[in-house]
Amino acid sequence: MYPFLFGVKTYSFLYCLSLLAHVALAIAFCRQMGLSRRAGMWIGMCYIFGMAVGARILYDLLHGQFAAGNYLNLRYYFGDGLWGGPLAYLAVATTGILLLGRDKRGLMDVMVLALPAPMILAKTACFFNGCCFGAATKMPWGVAFPEGAEAPAGVSRHPTQLYEILVLAAIVLALQMLDRDRWRGRLVFWFVGLYGLGRPVTEFFRAPEECIPRVGRLSDSQVACLVAAVASGVVLLVVRARRGMRGDQAPSAA
Repeated sequence: MYPFLFGVKTYSFLYCLSLLAHVALAIAFCRQMGLSRRAGMWIGMCYIFGMAVGARILYDLLHGQFAAGNYLNLRYYFGDGLWGGPLAYLAVATTGILLLGRDKRGLMDVMVLALPAPMILAKTACFFNGCCFGAATKMPWGVAFPEGAEAPAGVSRHPTQLYEILVLAAIVLALQMLDRDRWRGRLVFWFVGLYGLGRPVTEFFRAPEECIPRVGRLSDSQVACLVAAVASGVVLLVVRARRGMRGDQAPSAA
């Protein structure tokens, strides 16, 4: 574990790197789809806003410490305490695309395709920081964090950050395997559905003090992810059913 890289806290360095990576990926995917560079930069700015400002605001609201004046201080975003960044990003970017975007379907796909890799970098930052740590374990792949990390030092724990990285890597492969022409404009539902199923599984290995149960043994994050996954699954089933109906009617119409 290296707490500092190039004189900057590793968590802050990798998190900022993930923001820049998203901008670069968004521009690259826009170019691949014949969209403007400006559109990619705009989606990248939505990600920076969501993962920095949005995640900080959601964290403060969750912990009852919201104060509007804090968000005008740049240093405030370099401290620990971020939650729900991807959720804020998807909300901001989707709203902007629906209101302002010309090629809405293409931009919706770019929004999702550029997301998993930067999230992997952000989770790597969490791993170095020791936040989002797992429960104690005797498994051989357990990780004991050093002094100075967010996790209690010297206790072998589930590397839940790495578990989530595996989930995100699987999502990257799934998005690559999908027929993008068939699902044009609807990749966001695939991402939300897959992540909404994978994230709750990794959270079962989180330390109890890191997850506050809300519904039975489920945390608020697990409930939100599962609800989003079910809703996305319903949308995808409806889309498939409509395509099937159009396919059945086409021969008779001819």
